[in-house]
Amino acid sequence: MKKYRFLLFVSVLFVSLMVAPACSRKSGCPANESLRAPVNKNGELKKSKRSQSGLFPKNISKKMR
Repeated sequence: MKKYRFLLFVSVLFVSLMVAPACSRKSGCPANESLRAPVNKNGELKKSKRSQSGLFPKNISKKMR
């Protein structure tokens, strides 16, 4: 009997987790809203002021040669 109660509890818990929404409706998840790429007023991606041509800065790449 204990085995059936445990299985019933686990199944109810699983179904309730699948049905319950993770975010409030019509507002979106805060994590998704904050993880957007920075864009300018025309909708184009902003270029960073410190753009690099390689993976490392120049002084470190010279030391590795």
